Amino acid sequence: MATISKMNIPIQLRRACQGVTLIEGMVVVAILGILAAIAVPGFKSTIDSMRRTVYANQLLEDLALARSEAIKRGVRVTVCPSIDASSCTDSTSWALGWIIFPDAAGTGVRDSATETLIRVHDALPDGWIAVKNGTKNYVGYSASGYNADALGFTLAICPASSACDTTTTTTPQTNLVMSSVGRVRIVSLN
Repeated sequence: MATISKMNIPIQLRRACQGVTLIEGMVVVAILGILAAIAVPGFKSTIDSMRRTVYANQLLEDLALARSEAIKRGVRVTVCPSIDASSCTDSTSWALGWIIFPDAAGTGVRDSATETLIRVHDALPDGWIAVKNGTKNYVGYSASGYNADALGFTLAICPASSACDTTTTTTPQTNLVMSSVGRVRIVSLN
């Protein structure tokens, strides 16, 4: 069997077969590390914005369900924050979850003996807050589909690190804004 010496192989072919040196590999890894360090903060704000929108859409969907159930059943339907997925919590924080129920008495408090649950929504993931303005911790729809209390409200959703509230316009947050007639819209503040 004949052996091939280095002298018979063209220089271009020898260079193509040599591969990558350790220094070249380290330079590439360093450049990738720098690019990742620059890109990660931008991705975090994008991911937070997308999560805020998802959580706002979940609540918007439940408010739309409550409104349609009020019209369909011909009775007031209430949405309120709930810790135990059974009764309303006397809090303006909705991050622990919420419930929807027919509220025939119109009190904003669920009577578990007579008022069945329409839907239960789990808590938002850890590290997220949802705070409602106003004195009432619940939202009610009348049988005609209007806001039963004729009071508008704003509910702000943001990461707990942002410390958002319903009055600020500088913190990155997503607000659900309900008019006095019951129409809800989403406003993102970035």
